[in-house]
Amino acid sequence: MPIVTETGFQTEPNLSFRGVEALAENCKNLTLDVDPDTEVDVLSDAFSRIDLIRVHFDSFADGRGFSLGRRLRNAGYRGRLRAAGHLISDQFRYALECGFDDVEISDALATRQPEHHWIADAPARPTYREKLSDVSARLPEAQHAADRARSALRPVSLYKPLANVHEQVVTQVTHYTDGLFSFRISRPSTFRFRSGEFVMIGLPNAERPVFRAYSLAGPSWDDELEFYSIKVPDGPLTQHLQRVEVGDTVLVKKKATGTLVMDALLSGKRLFLFSTGTGIAPFTSIIRDPETYEKFEQVVLTQTCRTQAELEFGLNVVAETRGHELLGDIAGPDKLVHFTTLTRDDHPHTGRITTLLKDGHLFDAIGMAPIDAEQDRAMLCGSMDMLRDTGAICEQFGLVEGSNSRPGTYVVERAFVD
Repeated sequence: MPIVTETGFQTEPNLSFRGVEALAENCKNLTLDVDPDTEVDVLSDAFSRIDLIRVHFDSFADGRGFSLGRRLRNAGYRGRLRAAGHLISDQFRYALECGFDDVEISDALATRQPEHHWIADAPARPTYREKLSDVSARLPEAQHAADRARSALRPVSLYKPLANVHEQVVTQVTHYTDGLFSFRISRPSTFRFRSGEFVMIGLPNAERPVFRAYSLAGPSWDDELEFYSIKVPDGPLTQHLQRVEVGDTVLVKKKATGTLVMDALLSGKRLFLFSTGTGIAPFTSIIRDPETYEKFEQVVLTQTCRTQAELEFGLNVVAETRGHELLGDIAGPDKLVHFTTLTRDDHPHTGRITTLLKDGHLFDAIGMAPIDAEQDRAMLCGSMDMLRDTGAICEQFGLVEGSNSRPGTYVVERAFVD
C-alpha cells in the first residue's frame, strides 16, 4: 500500500505490526497497531521501545485518531506516527499538524486520489516536526528573556525550582478589557489533561510562590496551554499575572484535575454548558474537543456577562472552532449553539441565565425544548451564587449532580481564581 509523505508517495518493506499486548514482552523496536480510542497511558511507559505507531481510522469523519495523535505527541512520543485507513487527501495537512509523519492508504484510494492531490494539500502551517524544531531553536532565547531582571517575576535570590512544578514560557498575551485577559504558555511534553480540567499555576516571584486554580481554556490536543483570567488589582496572584509578557515564566503544577469532564457525566443527547464571566474557560476547551461531539448530538454554550466587550474571548473561540478545517465539520451552528446574554449593556438577550431558564426565554431563543432529564446533561461554571442558583434549577428539571467517581446528569466546578 502507498505511504503518503510530504514529498509524495513512497513504498516500504512490509512491516510486522503487533497489538498493544506486545508491550508486555519488553521487546524493543516495536511497530504497533492501535485503535483510535487507545489510552495514551497504555503506551507512554514504553515510548522508548516503540519505533512506529500506526493509528487506524475507521471513517474519514472520525476525529478520534487525530486526537490520539495529538495526545501521543503531547505525552512525549518522538517516534514515527502513521495514520492508516479511511482518510482522504483533504485531511493530509491536518494529520501532519496533529503529529503524524505519514498516511497509509489503499491502492484503490491512490488511484482515485493520485499523488498530486495529496501534495497539493501539503501543510501551509507548520507540521509537528517543524514546530518541534522551531520550539527547540526559540525556547532558549525565550527562557533567557524570562530570566532577565526586566520581568521582576523571578528574583533568583528567592525562588528555588520545585520538584512538582513545570517552568513554562509565555508565548502569547491578549488583553480584552481592563479586567480580562488571556495568555498561552508552552506545554510540558509530559503534561496531560482532559478537556475541562483545571491546574494550579503561579509565578516564580517568591521563595514560596502563590498558586491558584485556573481552568485550561484550550483543548487537550493543543500544543500549548491556554488560560483566561480576570484582573484583580490586589489579588495575591492576579495582580502580578496580569502583567506577564511573552518570554516570561509561569509555573504549572504537574497534575490537572476537575469535574467538568466527560467522565463525570452519563451519556445523553444534548449538553448544556452554563457559564458566567471567565467561567467559560473550561467550556472553550470542551467545545474544541472532537470527543464532545462524539458523545452528544448538540452542545449549547451559554455565557452571561455585564458588557459586550466581556463576550469577546468566547465569541472568538466559537468563531475559530466553526472555522476550523476539521472541527468546523462537526461543530457547525446546528451542532454547537452559542447563546450570550448581558446584564448591563443593550443586547438581544438580557438578564441572568437563571431568569432565562425559569421563564423559558433561553429555550424559545434557541428553538429547543426545555431540559429533559432523560436525555440532557449540563455543566456549570461561574460564581458561587450562580452555581447554587443554576444547580437548583437543574435539579428542578430532574438532573442529578455527578462526579468523577459517580457520574451524574450535571456537574459543577468549584475551583476559583482569586
